[in-house]
Amino acid sequence: MAVGLVFLLISPLQSYVQEAASPLLHTSAQASWDPDLDGATWVFDSNLKPDRVRKIKSLDFLDVEGAEHLARSFGGVRVSESGFSLRIRLVLRGARGEPTLIEGMKADSVECVPAPTAGIMQHGLEGGGEIQSLAVDLDHGKHDAKAVLKDGSLDPRPYFSKNFYELGEGESVVYEVLALTRRQCRWRLAVQVRSGETTGTVHVDDVGAPFLASSVVWDRSGQNLGPYRTCLVSDNETGYIDRGAGCRQ
Repeated sequence: MAVGLVFLLISPLQSYVQEAASPLLHTSAQASWDPDLDGATWVFDSNLKPDRVRKIKSLDFLDVEGAEHLARSFGGVRVSESGFSLRIRLVLRGARGEPTLIEGMKADSVECVPAPTAGIMQHGLEGGGEIQSLAVDLDHGKHDAKAVLKDGSLDPRPYFSKNFYELGEGESVVYEVLALTRRQCRWRLAVQVRSGETTGTVHVDDVGAPFLASSVVWDRSGQNLGPYRTCLVSDNETGYIDRGAGCRQ
């Protein structure tokens, strides 16, 4: 009888220990560029040498993947022309038998430097549509995730101050998180969650590394691109054209 009693006590205890040791959430995140909304633009923090300019100009203007490979190999960082610097597809999945409540989301470990101005490589925008997303402003405030309103502005209140989402085990929710900055920032995403009496913060990054968000620099008038030493722009017809210093018409 004593052995049976011990067995009855051990089984719930094992379940409790396993639940306590399990993560609060399973997460995955990746950059999710939309060519129609973001364009296909890269900025560089070192000058593009003539041989690299020639390689870019030799690209077929339709070969966006080839342009991306070449830009990255030259140290380029992709940026968005939609007003946000990085678009992330974030998937959160419940990991516990007890429901997990998402209580907050913000960017943390934010480290920024001025945006690069050595070179820019631009492919034209194709069109656009309405975005229903969350955004984190890396330049102001506490970097809380906020809703993007129809006019493109951010709701002044943190999104999760009035919206909550509960995930059961195996259930998933997908968010598009946009990073906004006029600089170049490395950062991670922090998701505040609660499961039963347990609360915690789940950090999300780019496969172990910080996310990298960068900006295009414009002059004070907002009309022309800023002090880029090398500027290559595709007109979507003849390929990349070298506009020379300052990227001005």
